[in-house]
Amino acid sequence: MSQTQCEQILSRVLAYLSSLGMPVTREVSMAALRLVEEALSQEDFPDLYAWVMARLPQQFALPQLELPPLAPPINRGSIGYGDA
Repeated sequence: MSQTQCEQILSRVLAYLSSLGMPVTREVSMAALRLVEEALSQEDFPDLYAWVMARLPQQFALPQLELPPLAPPINRGSIGYGDA
């Protein structure tokens, strides 16, 4: 049995929050459900996924992602030129 659009959006929101390390508690689930309900009431916005994802940072305190450094630190050294 296929999921409805409401179920798909809610499951994606909860999966996204879970992947960020947020525990999916009852309160988080209820807030996500309210966000999906608000998205479904938008008649003039055709892309509900984009609408929900744009409002996630306003609805939840999302943790900051820490990216690894792009390159190792540059350490200058001598390769022996000028040593006599």
